[in-house]
Amino acid sequence: MEDYFLDSMEHLSDVDLFGRKTFFIAPDASLIPNSYLEEFMENGFESYIINDDYSCPMRTKVREIISMFPDSILFFNIDSSIEGIEWKSYIRELAESTSADVLFGICHLRRSSESEEARIASDFLKSSALKAGSISLDPKNHDCFEEIKRVLIKNGARGRRNLVRAECSPKSTILLEHDGSKINARLLDVNVTHFLCDLGDNEVTFKIFDKIRDVSLNIEGLSIKSDAVLIMKRRANGVNLCIFMFIKQDDSPDLEKESAHKLNKKIYQLVLEKNSARLRNAFARAEK
Repeated sequence: MEDYFLDSMEHLSDVDLFGRKTFFIAPDASLIPNSYLEEFMENGFESYIINDDYSCPMRTKVREIISMFPDSILFFNIDSSIEGIEWKSYIRELAESTSADVLFGICHLRRSSESEEARIASDFLKSSALKAGSISLDPKNHDCFEEIKRVLIKNGARGRRNLVRAECSPKSTILLEHDGSKINARLLDVNVTHFLCDLGDNEVTFKIFDKIRDVSLNIEGLSIKSDAVLIMKRRANGVNLCIFMFIKQDDSPDLEKESAHKLNKKIYQLVLEKNSARLRNAFARAEK
């Protein structure tokens, strides 16, 4: 519920409201696999993997990321070898030339000896450039998810929101029945606990805490059905907005487990596709 109430609090920053985007730069795929990204999103973290390739130099990619998302977090895999980049000097250079709102950190394979770990700390962590700190990943631990999650929490990557939500295109709709009338409305955005819709003139017939049974949602082609309760109404930019919380048939909060799983996968797809496309376009423009 807090996500939507926070949106009406204009004094809060975008980081408070929407969290930060986290970018893992040239990570070791065996330690930070792509499959982690969906799990991170399920935990409220919006994260991306940026690999090195021949289409666009990594320096250019990082520059574009910082330009597009000036309050993001970037973790550089200092074990990766990228042409034209010496990590220590490069990260210091970035920190000196970018806004203090960007957080830089490093990730690396955990060293076999304490002296090697101490050397990395001496070379990197004493630098004021690394505000996001370090993620030391143990190859013997086949699941590094919890260690990375701990560091993301420490860096406030979620902001004040607990869940990532997806903005929906005009083709996303809801169908519900209220006071004997069937109402079609546009779905504006959604997460796995709430959805925001424009009920138009129908809004006047709804009261706060009205429970609606069997609301049908079409979310960019995904169809789910759930009960819901109206928790907030407001008017913004000439639009009547209603915020509903998903409830189960017994009136307890949230979606049924299977529907929540399906919706989370759709939110992951929508958010990842939107921002990945933005990044691809930015990288392509930068190379012209």
